[in-house]
Amino acid sequence: MLGYVRAYKPELKCGEFDTYKGVYCTLCKTLLRRYSPFGQLFLSYDAAFFALCLLGTAAECPAERDGRCCCNPLKKCRSCGRSVQMDFCADVSILLYYYQIIDHLHDRGVWKRLAALLLFPAARLLYRFASRRQAAADTIIRDMMRRQAAAESDPACSTDAAASPSGEALRDLAALQNPDEAFGRLFYLLGRFVYLIDAADDVRADLRTGSFNPLKETYRALPDQFAARVMEMLNGTIAEMLHAFDRISWTRYAPIVHNVVFDGLYNSALYVTNKYRGEKEAAA
Repeated sequence: MLGYVRAYKPELKCGEFDTYKGVYCTLCKTLLRRYSPFGQLFLSYDAAFFALCLLGTAAECPAERDGRCCCNPLKKCRSCGRSVQMDFCADVSILLYYYQIIDHLHDRGVWKRLAALLLFPAARLLYRFASRRQAAADTIIRDMMRRQAAAESDPACSTDAAASPSGEALRDLAALQNPDEAFGRLFYLLGRFVYLIDAADDVRADLRTGSFNPLKETYRALPDQFAARVMEMLNGTIAEMLHAFDRISWTRYAPIVHNVVFDGLYNSALYVTNKYRGEKEAAA
């Protein structure tokens, strides 16, 4: 997950936003407790959303309480205490980012490779702990990377085929904590959404470097319609996610999760596609 999965603050109530930030802060503290300050390098709103959904469907949830930011003790923050779900999300965050760094080491983009080289020593050390704690999750992600590489090496790879491994991996990771079919469907679609929006975001850079991107031909053929085509794909995925959302039995946090899916993902899609609006010439 890559930073596209965020709440849309203007549509959240003040208390809901405090709760959302509290889950984020709790994940930060969990990464610190389990993986040292290096673990906090891999904190993301994407993983916080995963934690929010797991806590939102759990039978019990630690009570929220006021505290201090572990990075800035002068700053007050809210947290929700320790939980199995939060520990799981912290471990999976490390695993996902480790394999993402491995992928970037083989990327043709110079800056991505350089950043990956700088992060690799710390990521490798933390990965050794996370893989022992979450062996099943490690297997799922490693298999996803293998299938992703196989799909992207196929010259005839379609957009659906390229996005499927990410969706299936998130679905299977979610099933380790919540086996509900609708819950798994929500995360399958989220994985596809993140893959597609990231591909749209990187299409120009991938054209320059020659890296794989399933949307390159669409951009070359119809650059002036690229934004509309991508929004159509992403909006269709969001609509399916909302259908899955309605079939899940939420015990808490449902309005916040709905905000992320309905408003947050849509605004991320707008942010990415706006830079392509009005293009008149195909990329070289």
